[in-house]
Order: sequence, then structure tokens, then C-alpha cells
Amino acid sequence: MGVLEIIRKAIEIGQPDGEITFDELDQLCGKNIAAEDIEDIFFALSEAGIRLVEERG
Repeated sequence: MGVLEIIRKAIEIGQPDGEITFDELDQLCGKNIAAEDIEDIFFALSEAGIRLVEERG
């Protein structure tokens, strides 16, 4: 899955309550992702108003 697809899906997951968990993001990204791609994902989530959290609640 490409970075843009990961971002799109992460935003879909996070939009209802404004957060996505580390585990959810890890499942989307997989193991073979470059550091600059992770930075792009974090930036896009921040721009969309989505926080990265340990667990929902």
C-alpha cells in the first residue's frame, strides 16, 4: 500500500473521534516504510486534526 493510500485510510479511521491509535496506524503501515513516509503521515494526520494516541478513550 502506498503512502497516499495509508494517509487516506488513517484519516478515515480517525475522523469520527479525531484520533487513531498507534496499533491502528502500525497495521496500516506494515514493516517496510521509510522514515520520511512516516513524517508525511504524521503531518497529514495533524493537518486533518487527528491525534495519535496509545488507546482510544
